[in-house]
Amino acid sequence: VFFLSLCVNTLAWAEPGVDSDALAEQLARHTPQCGRFEQSRWLADIETQLNSHGDFQRLEEGLVWQTTSPIQDRVLLSRHNDDDLPPGFLIIAPIFTGLLSGEWRELEHYFTVELEGDLHDWKARLLPKEAVIAERLTQLLASGGQQVEQLRLEFTDGDQLDITLTPTACSDLDHGDSAS
Repeated sequence: VFFLSLCVNTLAWAEPGVDSDALAEQLARHTPQCGRFEQSRWLADIETQLNSHGDFQRLEEGLVWQTTSPIQDRVLLSRHNDDDLPPGFLIIAPIFTGLLSGEWRELEHYFTVELEGDLHDWKARLLPKEAVIAERLTQLLASGGQQVEQLRLEFTDGDQLDITLTPTACSDLDHGDSAS
């Protein structure tokens, strides 16, 4: 809930040659309905890396993030289920929905965005503007072309989460609970 009440601030661009509106439009046009993810979480305090993979699907009620290995887990990332989300997902929910759908204006609520490259090969560095986010997240790095392909979340405790996203047909997902 606290994410939705954050103030809107201005957006800072690292390189003036990149058109943020054009990138947002491109990402919105090419937003995958479904896809697969590979993620690697570095836990600094125990110096361990945890790898997992699964798939995601955008539904009317939100983004379904389903881990299929090494464990089975399903989370609905929605604006309306903050009370149901584990604490780590509270920070990630608005970020994922904003990034995956090209909603840069949504991201502006939470981050100062530095953008470089061009529409075919772009990189974004998102720095938290609000203290409540900065308490847990130092920065988020995103990159891609027509779509978001790579994400890296760097946390204040030294942990890192690296995610690779690959669009796929919804019919190719590993589970049978597709859009209803």
